[in-house]
Amino acid sequence: MVSITKRRQPTTETPTGPESARTFLTAVALLAISSFGGLLIIEGFSRLQLLLGLGDSFALTFLVGGGLATLWFAVVGVVYLRFRPVTIHYDLRWPVLRDGGWILGGLAAIIIASLLTEIVVSQFGSGSATNISNAAAVENPVLIYSVFLVGNLLLIAPIEEFLFRGVIQGRLREWYGAITAITITSIGFGLTHIPSYWFGGSDLLSVGVWGAVVSIAATGFILGYVYERTNSLLTVSIIHGLVNTIGIGLALLAFL
Repeated sequence: MVSITKRRQPTTETPTGPESARTFLTAVALLAISSFGGLLIIEGFSRLQLLLGLGDSFALTFLVGGGLATLWFAVVGVVYLRFRPVTIHYDLRWPVLRDGGWILGGLAAIIIASLLTEIVVSQFGSGSATNISNAAAVENPVLIYSVFLVGNLLLIAPIEEFLFRGVIQGRLREWYGAITAITITSIGFGLTHIPSYWFGGSDLLSVGVWGAVVSIAATGFILGYVYERTNSLLTVSIIHGLVNTIGIGLALLAFL
């Protein structure tokens, strides 16, 4: 088994005022920089399209701008680690039977949590929640969902897990402990998906959007818990990738 970590082990000390606040604000800053930076990248590319005479295809904006925004998440994490090391358990090895149990269990837990969230949210009314991928797929659903499917497995899931569970949750864990770190990170994970619904043209105050945010946050909590129990970023990346694959795959099948 190969487990790669950045320097610095989690502390067992009780959080002090200044350091506790600094840690929390650092996490908030990382969440804000990654989210708003990604938003600006996508918006910037859409404007560049027009300047270069590439038209106003939202599918192109999603594929290129969205891809660059995902890479931006990786840049944020890598740059931060250059200045402030954080323990990250990559655990790059072939999965064993125990890993399979965590993967299947995590996948099942996320599906159940999503269904329960949908049931609860439906009690407060209904509303559409179109995200950026669904909006882009209007132009060419088969192409968009096919590329999105591959990009999800190779880029989106691993990069998001690196930043959220590895860097941000790892930093918070040093002073707040696992449960608080998981909770804060999962809430941030949900909130950072709001720009996706803005680009999709959804009403950000609608029940549908906030139901989706709650569901994503619940997914983040489960992924965070699995990461703490397995010390394996690889395992949670696989779970994350499979969850997205199910959603994207079902959307793709509807057009085949």
